[in-house]
Amino acid sequence: MWLDTLSLLRERGRGHRESGGFLLGRLRDGKRTVEAFLPYDDVDPNSLTGAILFDGSRMDTVWERCRRDGLEVIADVHTHPGGVGQSQTDRDNPMIPEVGHIALIVPNFADRTYLPGDIGIYEYRGRRRWIDRSGDGGRYFAVRRFA
Repeated sequence: MWLDTLSLLRERGRGHRESGGFLLGRLRDGKRTVEAFLPYDDVDPNSLTGAILFDGSRMDTVWERCRRDGLEVIADVHTHPGGVGQSQTDRDNPMIPEVGHIALIVPNFADRTYLPGDIGIYEYRGRRRWIDRSGDGGRYFAVRRFA
C-alpha cells in the first residue's frame, strides 16, 4: 500500500508540484493501521497548484468516506520538492488540527521509494506546535510486507 501511495503521489505531482492525501485506517491498541489512501485532489480537484491549497470546506467528503468504510484519518502525507522539513505553511495549517495527528512529508516529489528514516514525520501538539518524530521513523511509521 505504501508503494502504491508513493506511486500515486509521484503521478499526481508530475515531478514538479506537491501532491498529497489522507491515510485512512483504524486505531487499535494505540497503533494506527493504514488501509486506504485518499488523494487531496480527489477531494478538492483544485488543491494541487504547485504547493497544496486544500479547501477545508471539502472535508465532508473525507468524513463521509470514513463513515462509509468504518475508517478514520490516521495521518496525512504530502510531497516536497527538496527535503523533509516542515514549511511554515505546514506548521501553521495542519490538515487535521487535533493533538496527536501525524503528518508525513516525502522528499523530491516522491521520485523513488522512501521508507521511514527517509521521510519527515511530525506529530501535532496543538496551537501550531509540532514534535519532529522523523528520527524515530520505525517507531511512528513502519512499512510491513505481507505474503
